[in-house]
Amino acid sequence: MDNQVLAIIALVVYIIFGVIFCFFGNKWLKIILAVYGFILGFLLVNTLLPMFTSLGGLEVLLISLGAGIVIALLFVLLLYAGLFFLGFGAGVLLSLLIVDAFGLNIYEWYIYIPVIIVGIILGSLTLNKRRIFVSIFTAFIGASMLSTALFSIIYGIKAETLISYGNVEAVGTMYTSIVYLIALVVLFVAGIVVQLMVTSKKKRT
Repeated sequence: MDNQVLAIIALVVYIIFGVIFCFFGNKWLKIILAVYGFILGFLLVNTLLPMFTSLGGLEVLLISLGAGIVIALLFVLLLYAGLFFLGFGAGVLLSLLIVDAFGLNIYEWYIYIPVIIVGIILGSLTLNKRRIFVSIFTAFIGASMLSTALFSIIYGIKAETLISYGNVEAVGTMYTSIVYLIALVVLFVAGIVVQLMVTSKKKRT
């Protein structure tokens, strides 16, 4: 399948799931974990397979879809594991934004250690303070997806920023774009406010 077609499909997925994550994280937690697990499994395999194998595009796509389905099922069946990796993923994403802001190379080995530590800390907080941190992290992940989609629409849809994060230059340009950063902050705050309002109403009733 052509990369541009895949990028358009990915753009639609980013918008739909970005809205679900950003504004309905606590309300639809199991759906969120399933979607998150699928996206995580798909992106990991789709990014790593071309680096270590010579498989064709269709084979990589099918294997990536299979990996996404398996991880999605695991996150729903093992709720605590799903919650931990939700916080862990948000921690990794936040760390990568900070790393890129300082102009560091995300592929240097010494970057991985603090990124993993931050991910573990935030994953643990998600388990212990579920309502607050699920709202924060799902809003952050959803805002990041929607900001990525907005960036792609404004500057032209690129497979490098939507399908694979292997192109460091393309991803770095997006992370430092004023459009991406403003959209991220606005959507992040809006997502937290909406989610906390919805969950506070449920607690009162």
